[in-house]
Amino acid sequence: MKVAGYIRVSTNKEGQKESPENQKQLILNFLAENQYDLYDFYMDVETGTTDKREGLKKLIRDAENKQFDIIVAKELSRLGRNVELLYQLKRIAETKGVRLITLDGRVDTQDISKQTMFGLYAWVYESESQRISDRIKSVFHMKCKSGKFMGSIPPYGYKLQDGKLIIRDDYTVEVVREIFNKYLEGWGHDKIARYLTKKQVPTPAQVAGKSNAGLYWQGTTIKKILSNPHYMGDLVQNRETSTNITNKKRKVNTQNEWIIVPNTHEPIISREVFEQAQKLLESKARRGKGRTKAPKHLFTNILYCADCGASMWYRHNRKGYICGNYAKHGNIACSHHAIKEQQLIETILTDLKSIYESFERLDTENQIKNKVHELQKKNAVRLQTIEKQIQKQMDLKRNALQKFINGDISKEDYHDFVSMVQDKLQQLEMEKSTIKKAMVDSQSTTDLSTIRKQLDEFLSFKTLTTEMVLRFIERIEVDNNQNVKIHYKFAPIECVKV
Repeated sequence: MKVAGYIRVSTNKEGQKESPENQKQLILNFLAENQYDLYDFYMDVETGTTDKREGLKKLIRDAENKQFDIIVAKELSRLGRNVELLYQLKRIAETKGVRLITLDGRVDTQDISKQTMFGLYAWVYESESQRISDRIKSVFHMKCKSGKFMGSIPPYGYKLQDGKLIIRDDYTVEVVREIFNKYLEGWGHDKIARYLTKKQVPTPAQVAGKSNAGLYWQGTTIKKILSNPHYMGDLVQNRETSTNITNKKRKVNTQNEWIIVPNTHEPIISREVFEQAQKLLESKARRGKGRTKAPKHLFTNILYCADCGASMWYRHNRKGYICGNYAKHGNIACSHHAIKEQQLIETILTDLKSIYESFERLDTENQIKNKVHELQKKNAVRLQTIEKQIQKQMDLKRNALQKFINGDISKEDYHDFVSMVQDKLQQLEMEKSTIKKAMVDSQSTTDLSTIRKQLDEFLSFKTLTTEMVLRFIERIEVDNNQNVKIHYKFAPIECVKV
């Protein structure tokens, strides 16, 4: 009989340092007494109310694949403190024929007399966790109502001293005032961001000393400052919370749930100016409602700036594309260069016709196969790199969680960081999916007759369609001199001077 041992502790704090080893030894003793074989240990350092545990996820996957015969844990609360989650584990065990045992003698899915008590124990553990969570929230609310700032990083322009916000004695205070003044003068978020970037004003993340701080101000950062009531001297907290202990998804609280303590610290912005800014923000938001989503243009998500690597954005007034970095941050980020959409269309059509005519050469098919083989090797290497990057992001998430558990970072900072990591993971997974699809698609591009037939069909329309772009082109790059590099899915890079 193969046994999977599950070990979980909530934190790595001093009082629980021996807990993982104690749990492991108990499971090993169980194996020795029953002469069972160990399949593997699965371990998590995470609260038992969530199923977002890597060790638990792997345990469930392996149970569904019948990799072992028995799951053993010290007690049911080690597997979870969530009724729904525990019943999910019980169902998996029953449908896959995997026995579930706890070493406190309370749970054994093969013992009918103990099955009736399963639901009671699950409810008790979840209720206990809910009571602890409620006590923590109560303390948090009490500290908030006393006027104590509960975040670890104060708003831009302030510093934290004994739980109170104090105005900094530096340039950041004037930057905040300038942001509000320029916004009320009619400047947009992105324009203010470009202005501050051009002046080389350090961003809030740089001032806070964050390791992942970007070089440029963002429009979203400007909006966040404009809508932060801390700047008029009020302490406003509890603007979002988790739904409950079993659902960690954050919900934005209504204003009547906010904990507002007025006049707790010296304001940077007068109440009148702040309220004017809020009215303008609301007015602009109303004007934006109901607008139709901007249509995707022919080269959206496939056209890039060769100088900085950013995507190029379509501009109606130019009937073409400009560098996204320049559009957002100005010439401090990249040069001011553009290319007409019609120019790109003509260039690519001419190039595709040239490739079609070159198919008459006898060695073309072998050349294409060689190029596809080279591309497959590059894609395989890139996939390995992406997997390592994904693992790194997962490690960052675990480290952030541990810092939150240890009290080194606030709940807001933890969720902000996790959200950023999730965005990065999503990008990596999308790139991974794109590369895998390209590897599959490229197998068919070695068939010369198929490519010739498709080109013949497409080129007969004498125009460039989205279908043609997606079928034949991997990526297009344009530099400051309007040189165009077309990365085909089946051929070497072609460089054409426009």
